[in-house]
Amino acid sequence: MIKKILFIILLLIGSIWFFISNDEKDPYEEVIYKKGLPKEDSPAFKEFLRNDLGSSTDVTLRYQDDTYTMVRSGIGGLSFYKFTDKQLRNSYKPVFSIRENFEKNFYDLEYGVDFFKQGTIIRNKTSENLPDIKIEKKNLLNVKTKLGQKNIKIPLSTDSHEVSLDLLAMNKENMMIEISGYRPGKASDTYYLFLKQDFSKYQIVKSPELNAKIESGKLNDHLSVFPEVTEDGSYLKLLGKYILEKETNKVREIKDHDYLSADGKYVFLNGAKNKKFPEDVQIQTVDHYLKGDDQYVAEFKMNFKHIADKLHYKSSGASFIEILYFKEDYIVLDVLYSGMIVGTAGSANVLIDLQKSKKQPTVYFADLGIEDALFSDTDQLWLR
Repeated sequence: MIKKILFIILLLIGSIWFFISNDEKDPYEEVIYKKGLPKEDSPAFKEFLRNDLGSSTDVTLRYQDDTYTMVRSGIGGLSFYKFTDKQLRNSYKPVFSIRENFEKNFYDLEYGVDFFKQGTIIRNKTSENLPDIKIEKKNLLNVKTKLGQKNIKIPLSTDSHEVSLDLLAMNKENMMIEISGYRPGKASDTYYLFLKQDFSKYQIVKSPELNAKIESGKLNDHLSVFPEVTEDGSYLKLLGKYILEKETNKVREIKDHDYLSADGKYVFLNGAKNKKFPEDVQIQTVDHYLKGDDQYVAEFKMNFKHIADKLHYKSSGASFIEILYFKEDYIVLDVLYSGMIVGTAGSANVLIDLQKSKKQPTVYFADLGIEDALFSDTDQLWLR
């Protein structure tokens, strides 16, 4: 009789626990894990490969009529070139056939592609509505467009030796040019030139003073070079981890431990904590992030141990995780795994595809050998 009563009590406790545990729904859905690379193309995967296979230091000036217009900078000046969507897709077509030896095969694919050589060099720049920019002397810049030309003196230090140019952004109204003078044993002397296409106005700003100049309103006539990162246009992406809040005309900074997407539209919370990378992923649009609210565009839980197990790594866990690429629907990580006691167990590149679901992404993983971040601070300031 006592045993029967105990059995009934245990049965009741178990039933109560079952209903409680089922009522407390896990806010995170199960992530879909797939070993290897995607088997089919998609817009976000194409954009990732475009940036990975091409030079990460080249700037995209515009995308029009299925053609990318690019600029490559250097000591010798600026080189413009273009390539088509068809050329891009043909260049990475072999990626869908990679089934083994991922690192070697992906490396061969990466270094077999050079859009600068395989594309079309633009010789007559002004005919393509591009500026022809040359350094006439050490500190004299000659800029030529369809609307005319102008010589502009840049106040570089007298001890500047080699001078390099970067066309950071341009549109129909404005352009933004970076001029850097190399000084042996010292920091480079860097200026930004904001110039109207018709040469009616220009401003020269020393690099450390850029954000202060923007807040002062002195660059208001040139702000169109900075991309709008919200639908209502109330926020603009500046250089680095800075955002301009137009209503207050204040420059806002993304916190050091958070990670701003390359297009400036999203923030990966705690995404810059390489040694304490979050498994509970939370991503906000930049406006909600700056407002300080709790609205998330993506939430999911990563299981890096599961990835290590599938790769047959004998590891005590992920010791270092770095975001290499982050745009709206795609995130690429470099994950380093520690050995069970000492040393390393191996590494993996993790591709998080958010296109179908930002709550239940598809995660691809393999050791592709990608270790370097694909973006500089300025590469997304292109024509909208």
